[in-house]
Amino acid sequence: MNDHGLKIILAGGGTGGHVIPAIAIADEAANRGNEVGFVGTSDRIEARLVPGAGYRIDFIKVKPLAGGGVGRKVKGLAHAPVSVISSMKLLKSLCPNVVIGVGGFVAGPVVLGAKLMGIPTALLEQNATVGLSNKILARMVRRAFVSYESTMRAFPAKRVELTGNPVKRSILEAARKPRVRGQGKVRVLVMGGSQGARAIDQMIPEAMSIAQLGGEVQVLHQCSKGRADQVKNEYERAEVSVEVVDFIDDTASAFLDTDLVVARAGATTVSELTVMGLPAVFLPYPHHADLQQEKNAAPMSAAGAAVIFKEKETTPQELADAISRFVRDNDYRQRAAKASLGLGRPDAARRVVDGLMKIAKRDA
Repeated sequence: MNDHGLKIILAGGGTGGHVIPAIAIADEAANRGNEVGFVGTSDRIEARLVPGAGYRIDFIKVKPLAGGGVGRKVKGLAHAPVSVISSMKLLKSLCPNVVIGVGGFVAGPVVLGAKLMGIPTALLEQNATVGLSNKILARMVRRAFVSYESTMRAFPAKRVELTGNPVKRSILEAARKPRVRGQGKVRVLVMGGSQGARAIDQMIPEAMSIAQLGGEVQVLHQCSKGRADQVKNEYERAEVSVEVVDFIDDTASAFLDTDLVVARAGATTVSELTVMGLPAVFLPYPHHADLQQEKNAAPMSAAGAAVIFKEKETTPQELADAISRFVRDNDYRQRAAKASLGLGRPDAARRVVDGLMKIAKRDA
């Protein structure tokens, strides 16, 4: 078998944090002459993002196990055999050389079905804590690709590889371009994830006002849907130059034109910021039981590339102090940017595809 000509199936979805790295892997694999397909669910984000990226996706019906209490878990377990059988029927028609689960509840039955059929299997774990699906599958797969050292111990030592979290091609291309510099003002990108975050919408304009940063910053703020006018008014009261949008489609260009990011700390955000070499002020999503986003951001904080605040405990004054230091102390900001870049893993997708090739070749 050559280094191309494989058929690779990526199974999973549910969130952008699962799908975006999967598409990065797909792009790398396809660029190397391999055929790529996805398996997901028809009512989640993969149904939109995957065809939008130019890839085929097949759907199966799966009931989630996590969240919703005991009743949801019982229903999910009762339906699991049906999902596995459906997955096996689909895989038989697709004839893949290797299957990789990328997270989300749909990954479980597809990877398990592939395992039962003798198809080489792998997992991608994007976060600093291991998701339920990957915990269940950890010892079944031939290879696990992880983004954080903290998750390596969840997998058999001989089967786990620290690759980093794959980032999309547009980010890699932007990272190679010279950074566009502003006209004296520090450019701040504020975003709360694809759905926005009300706490960020409320606290950051207030922090900018307290810090009296009006004449020193240019802000691009991605806000919660329907809140654009309110957020813009808050910045205008603080005399801050701002553009407020509901969604940023071209994040690569936005990062290229940014000096500081204020954001949640999803795995995709963290990996993209480090590839771009951007410092950050993080307000991690506070409702994960395992503090997933705080742990995602921890390496950047430890390296001096970011500061982390607990949403429920911090004050606008504390945020104002942190943001104003990044804005007003150019040396501090540049050191943080350098530390961020030092954590980046732009070769993550390549390394994952290399690993998939290896386990597929063993069965060639």
